[in-house]
Amino acid sequence: MNNFPASFLLAALLSAPCAAETFTPKSYIRAALEASPTMRKAEQALRQAENNYKAALLDAALPSFTLSISDSLYDETNTTLRLKREEAQGSLAAALNLYDSAAGPLYKVKLAKLDYESALLTNLIAKQNEAVKALNRFYSLYSTQRRIVTAKANLASREQQYKDTNEQYQSGTRSRIEVTQSEGDKLQSELSLAQAETGERKALMAFNKLINAEPDAQQAVEVSTRAAEIKLPLPKEDLAKALENNFSLRQQKISRDRVRLTNRSGVMANYPRLKVDASWRKRGLGILGIPGDSAPRNPSYGIGASLNYAFGFLGAQNYLEAGVLDAALRSSELEIENSMRALKTSVLTAQKDIELQVKARQLLEFQVKANQDTIDNLLTEYSLGGASFLQLDSSQTKLLDASNSQISAVNDLDLALTNYRVLLGEKIWE
Repeated sequence: MNNFPASFLLAALLSAPCAAETFTPKSYIRAALEASPTMRKAEQALRQAENNYKAALLDAALPSFTLSISDSLYDETNTTLRLKREEAQGSLAAALNLYDSAAGPLYKVKLAKLDYESALLTNLIAKQNEAVKALNRFYSLYSTQRRIVTAKANLASREQQYKDTNEQYQSGTRSRIEVTQSEGDKLQSELSLAQAETGERKALMAFNKLINAEPDAQQAVEVSTRAAEIKLPLPKEDLAKALENNFSLRQQKISRDRVRLTNRSGVMANYPRLKVDASWRKRGLGILGIPGDSAPRNPSYGIGASLNYAFGFLGAQNYLEAGVLDAALRSSELEIENSMRALKTSVLTAQKDIELQVKARQLLEFQVKANQDTIDNLLTEYSLGGASFLQLDSSQTKLLDASNSQISAVNDLDLALTNYRVLLGEKIWE
C-alpha cells in the first residue's frame, strides 16, 4: 500500500498556488494603498489643509492689497448713461494687521498650524485603517488557500483509507459497516474541499477588489510559517510609547489645543479689544487711460489703533460665554483622560493576548507534526489489518482540526501584532 510520508502535509502547507505575482503582506498593503479611493480623498484633504496653512502664513506676514476702479455712470448732474475715461477713479490700497488682542495674525497662524497637523494625522489614521483592512483581506485569502491544501491532503488520506478498507473487506478482514463508514468519510472530505474552494473564491474576490484587479484574477500569497521572533514578555516601555505616539490620542490632543486656542481668543474678545493696523493708499493711479493724481498726501499712509468693548447687558453675556468656553475645554481634557485610561488597558491586554497566542502557535505546530506522524504509522498498520478503523478515523479528524487551527493561529498572531503596533502609533505599512 502507498502511504503518505510525514512531511506531506507540512510541505503542502508551505506551498502556494501559482500566479503571476506572489504577494507578501507588505507588498499587498502597498498595492491596496495605491489603489484606494479613500487614500486619494485623504491626500486631497491634506493638500487643502496645507494650502490653508500657507495662506494663513502669507496673511499674517504680508499686507493685503485692494485695487479699485470706479466711475459714476448716472446721477442728477449727468442724466445720460455714459462711461467717460476722464471721470473714472482708480486707487490701490494696502492693509496689514499689526496686532489684535483677540485674534491677531499669530493666532491665525497657530490655528492654521493645528489644522494642518490634524489633517496630517487624519491622513495617517486613514492610511493605517486601510492598511489594517488590507492585511485582514490578505490573511483571509492566505487561510482559505491553506485550507484547500489541508482539505486535499485530508481527502487523499480518506481515499487511501477507503481503498484499503475495500481491499480488506474483499479479503474478509473488514466489515461492510467499516466500508460504508469509510465511504461516508470520503464523501464528507469531498464536501469539505468544495467548501474550502468556495471560501477561497470569495476571499480572492475581496482581495482583488482592494487592488482594483479583476475579481477572478488568480493571486498567490506568501507568509513565513516560522514562529514569530518575539521576546516575551513584551516591554513595559511600550505603554509610554503608546501614550506618546498613538495616532488617535495625538489627534485628540490637537483638538484639545485647538479648543484651548479658540477659547483664549473668545475670552479676550469679551475684554476691551485692541487692534493696531497699518495702511497705505494711492489714488489716481493713471492706468487704463484714467488720469493720474499727483495731489499732496497721495499716496497716504499711516498706523491706526482702535479699542472696542462689547459688554452686552452689564457684562452678563460675556460672563456666560466665558463659562461655555471653559466647559468645552474641561470636556476636551476629560475625553483625553478617558482615552488614556482606555489605551493603557488596551496595550496591557494586547500584550497578554500576544503571549497566549505565541504559546498556542507553538503548541499547534507540535500537534500537527505529532498527528501527522501518528497517521503515517496508523495507515501502515491499517493497511496490514492491525489498527482499527476508529483509531485511524479519530487521528485523521484530529490532524484536520489541528492543521486548520494552525492556519488560524498564523493569522491571529500576525494580526494581533499588527493591531498592537497600531496602538503604539507605528506605521504598519512601512
